[in-house]
Amino acid sequence: MKVVIAEGSAHKDLYKEKLKSFAKGIGICGEKVSYHDFPKPSRYDAAVIYGSYKKFRSSGHHRIKINIAESFKKYVQLETPVIGRSAKSSDHGYLRVGVNGFLWDEAEWGFDHIDKERYKKVWQDNGYKINQRWKTKGNHILILLQNPGDASLRGTDIFKWCYEAIEEIQKYSDRPIVVRPHPLPRKGFEAFANSISLFENVTMVENVLPHNLRPLEKDFKNCYCAVSYASGSAVDAVLAGIPSLTNDPGNMAWEVSRHEFKDIENRYIGDKIDWMKKIAMCQWSIAEFESGECWNHIKKSL
Repeated sequence: MKVVIAEGSAHKDLYKEKLKSFAKGIGICGEKVSYHDFPKPSRYDAAVIYGSYKKFRSSGHHRIKINIAESFKKYVQLETPVIGRSAKSSDHGYLRVGVNGFLWDEAEWGFDHIDKERYKKVWQDNGYKINQRWKTKGNHILILLQNPGDASLRGTDIFKWCYEAIEEIQKYSDRPIVVRPHPLPRKGFEAFANSISLFENVTMVENVLPHNLRPLEKDFKNCYCAVSYASGSAVDAVLAGIPSLTNDPGNMAWEVSRHEFKDIENRYIGDKIDWMKKIAMCQWSIAEFESGECWNHIKKSL
């Protein structure tokens, strides 16, 4: 198999090093690896890119990824991990690895080839309890926002979604609602915050990088249900035992969540083991990149 690494798809040296680690594992497995930012699909069986992309962006690394996604039948996409993420750092020990995407419903994750014991290692490596029980008590409903324009939103206006989500939730529940903003600076936030302030029984916490980053654990305390669109924080909620309601099938916590606001008082608190086994196959450590263990799994979907 001939694989091309699009090093220019990574806009930071740190990310380029991650691509090199991935390439090392491919080579160890006996595949032929080349580097080219705008490769011709006729010359390769697959391409590897770093990060998500937005079609309306004109920067070089976005154009490279768009070109590959539109011209290659198969490409491998490296992304921020699902488990063990940190808003304080972009240097993660694990990375999400999917074929032709990075969201739950669009990528090929190789679920037909699951190592049924691997989830124990992934949970342990990232400091989570395998037997975390659902927390069935709680008071407030937590709405987890995302950075406007984030690729995982797939065009959804997160501020409009949040406003409408509050309206819907209040039809079915009288619990207090807490809105947690994404920590990155965002255009239009002030107008959104003013509109939210008009609702009764709704508060918004302060969460801004770099100096006022609010720990998720603080908002998870006494939380009845975490509501999100496609936020990775939905996974953090499930890992903490907080029931989740997700609105988009691309959400990585989709299989262990409710999806309609009418079910806000009927939370999913069922089995998580099958999901845990699947989600563990969606991310791999840098050591597994370099050993070829990740590639041996991923190539089954190419």
